[in-house]
Order: sequence, then structure tokens, then C-alpha cells
Amino acid sequence: MIPAVLPQKAGHPTILRLSLGSAVVLGLYKATMYAAPTTTLYTILGEHCMGACRFCTQARDGAADPRFLSRIVWPAFDLEAVLDRLARAQGLHRICVQTLRYAGLPADLVYVVERMRQVSDLPISVCMNPVRSEWLNRLKAAGVERVGIGLDCATEATFERVKPGFHWDWYHRFLQEVMSIFSGGSVHLIVGLGDSDESLIRKIQEVFDHRCTVALFAFTPVRGARLKKPAPNIGRYRAIQLARYLIVHNQVRAEAMDFVQGRLVALHTASAVLAPALASGEPFQTSGCPGCNRPFYNERPGGDMYNYPASLTAAESSSAFRELSTYLIDPEIMATKAILQEMTTNETAMATAETGRA
Repeated sequence: MIPAVLPQKAGHPTILRLSLGSAVVLGLYKATMYAAPTTTLYTILGEHCMGACRFCTQARDGAADPRFLSRIVWPAFDLEAVLDRLARAQGLHRICVQTLRYAGLPADLVYVVERMRQVSDLPISVCMNPVRSEWLNRLKAAGVERVGIGLDCATEATFERVKPGFHWDWYHRFLQEVMSIFSGGSVHLIVGLGDSDESLIRKIQEVFDHRCTVALFAFTPVRGARLKKPAPNIGRYRAIQLARYLIVHNQVRAEAMDFVQGRLVALHTASAVLAPALASGEPFQTSGCPGCNRPFYNERPGGDMYNYPASLTAAESSSAFRELSTYLIDPEIMATKAILQEMTTNETAMATAETGRA
């Protein structure tokens, strides 16, 4: 049975929510996982959110099960129990503290980060809404390595529609403050909220130019959330994933890509550059902070795998390429098909030869 969200006591936080996978990794919950968190411990600080984001299960005016964030269950545990297990945890490389918006959050966050730092020297990421810069300085002093910002939208019009009560300019000023205080930051963008390919890709370029990591998500329909839209077309998501990958690897800029009525139609990247990336499958893995894989945050087992939580198999890479090809009719993508087939044939031949020598 999945624990309910526990009531928070007055004073310092006494509970912390963990993704179900992270709870299993720490030994606080028993379950069989199709894919485990790779090296990041995922947590949430807060019981109720004052925000009203139309896509979010935690929105104050939604009817979703509060144990969930996106498709993931986040049971609550005693903070001391979490810290005790964290002190003895093996194989983790990062801690991610996601936060709800509530009165007193900044002070609570500083406290929790300080407690984590007492038992672990792992780098700590926090994802939060804008706060005054003095709190950013306190978070850095407490041990936070990087700050993630849930901008979510690529344009102000979409932002105002799906994130009522927040302010576009406020988020961008906060991003500037984060970059002036921390050496790195992350910006979250969601495909499927209403922004065009062009708007999303140009925002990815802008964020990257500000030395920020771009964490790409797929809009996830969840029961009880206010926003009633389908998940994005998987081929479209693949195209935006590939564009993001090429941008952050300095292989092409958004300004060089072609768009028709907002839809991506050409990347203008040579097939010799595209083929190794597509064969590796790396563009289609989870993007975000170093070590982040967020297994099944946007997916359900057996459904479309928007963000692969681990290195893709040859079959998965081929599947992702086919999905990409249904949406992005770029001549270079088509030319890459023959190169990929040749690479696959060569790899199969090499594997067969190795087996014969064994």
C-alpha cells in the first residue's frame, strides 16, 4: 500500500516525499521496478501547493490524487529516516529536491539542504519557483550546487494560459539571478502545452546560450488535472529532442533550422553528423541535470517512451528513428537511413565474428 501524504508539523520540516523509485533505492519501500533511478535521489518538499498550473497534479484547484506528480507516486517519509538511509546510500551521484509553492518554503528548503549536507557530500539540485536573491545566496551557502526553474512554456502567451498566478518576466529575472549566483542552472520545458516547434526550439537555444541545461518533458495527461489535452505526437517529440541535442552539442543553431507555420521541417545538419547521434540513441534519453533519468515520469509501461531512462538498445534506437521519420521529413534525415542501416549491418557482423572467436 502506498503511504498517503503525511501532515506537516509546525516549525522545521519533519517529512520529505520521495519518488517511489527513490524510496525503493533507499530501502524505505519494497517494489519491483522496470527501470530504477540511475544516480539521482528524487525528493519533493511540501504538502500542498499554492500554484494553479493547469497541467499539474499538485495544483491547488485540481482534483488529482495529491500523492502523484505527473505519473509518479511520491510517498511521504519521516525526514530523519530519509537522512539516515541517505547517509548509508551507495551508488547515488546527486540529490534533487523539487519544491511546491507554499508560505515558508525558502526557509524550509535551506533547513532540509543543510540537513542533507550534514550526512552526504552529494551535489544537490533544487527545482523551485522564483524567490528573492537573498534566498539563492543562502541556498548556495547551505550546499546547493544548481537551481532548476520550471518555466515549462516557450512563450508568454502559453505561460499566462497554463500557469495562472505566475509572471513570465519574474521567471526570467529569476533565471538571470540564478546564473549570477550559481555556475549552472536548468530550465524545464514541456512539449505539448500549446507552443509551436519553432517557439520551443528557439527557447532551447536561448536557454543554452545562457549556459543553462535544458530539461525536456512531454505533457502528460493525468486524471484530475485542469488541462485537458492529449500527449504530444511521439514523432514530433523526437524531432524536438533531436533539435535540442544538436543545439546543446553546438552542431547547429536554431536560427539555421527551417520552420513552416511553426513546424520544424529541416535541421540543416549533415547526415554524417546525424548518423552517429541517431545510432547512439542519445538524443532520446532523458535530459536534465547530470545523472537525471526520471524513469516513467512521462510514460506508462508499454506506452510511448518519450524519454528513455537508460542507454537505448539497437532496437530502441531504430524505433526512435522510425518515430522521428514520421514527423520530420528532412532530406538529411532520409539520407541518414541508409547510413544507419549500414552501421547496423556492420555492428551485427562484428558481434557475430566476436561470438565465433569466443
